[in-house]
Amino acid sequence: MSMENIKPTRMNLLNRRGQIKLATDGLVILRGKREALLKELVRRATLLLNKQAKMQRRAHEANAALAMARAVRGTPEVGSLVGAGQRSLQVAINFESIWGLSLGTISCSGLVREPDERGVSRIDYSTHVFDAAASAEMLVEQLLECAPLEMQIKTLGEEVRRLGRRINAIDEYLIPRLRTEIDFITRVLDEREREERFRLKRVKRKKNRDTEEDLQDAVE
Repeated sequence: MSMENIKPTRMNLLNRRGQIKLATDGLVILRGKREALLKELVRRATLLLNKQAKMQRRAHEANAALAMARAVRGTPEVGSLVGAGQRSLQVAINFESIWGLSLGTISCSGLVREPDERGVSRIDYSTHVFDAAASAEMLVEQLLECAPLEMQIKTLGEEVRRLGRRINAIDEYLIPRLRTEIDFITRVLDEREREERFRLKRVKRKKNRDTEEDLQDAVE
């Protein structure tokens, strides 16, 4: 590491000591933040795994209910309920802040409907068809719960990696560099101090010799 551009002054020495203090305090904060985000990442990953397992069960149930409805009532009747029951969903997107990170969430109320809420007569369709429709809606409901969690985990993971890079840069590059510069400045200042002491001693000895010579001249 080149020290050519470093001025070995006491002010620079104090500045670099202050920078090390700031860097060390920053490391404590960054490590604490990374630890907190890791815990949150693990918590949400566990929650996602549970919801994905539930989603897989609902997907199996939805496929089975659809297959049963097609087998009992035929594909045309199932398709006619799909067309008659079309609607728009009111999906709300909200955000929560975790250590300065904005994590999105999705909420959708009234997704799973009762048979009477489908806009068709229960007499015109078999219960198998209604069961297939309800199973499909429950699957969509579970998908809307899993999707935000996946994005949240991705965001948390990226932030944890970014913090890791910053921590490594401070711990493995910045602080060692500052310590090397402090050692260099300290050595130069110590050398200057020794030279100054030696110079003062020489001046003092010379002054003493001159004084002695003046006294001898006065005696003579």
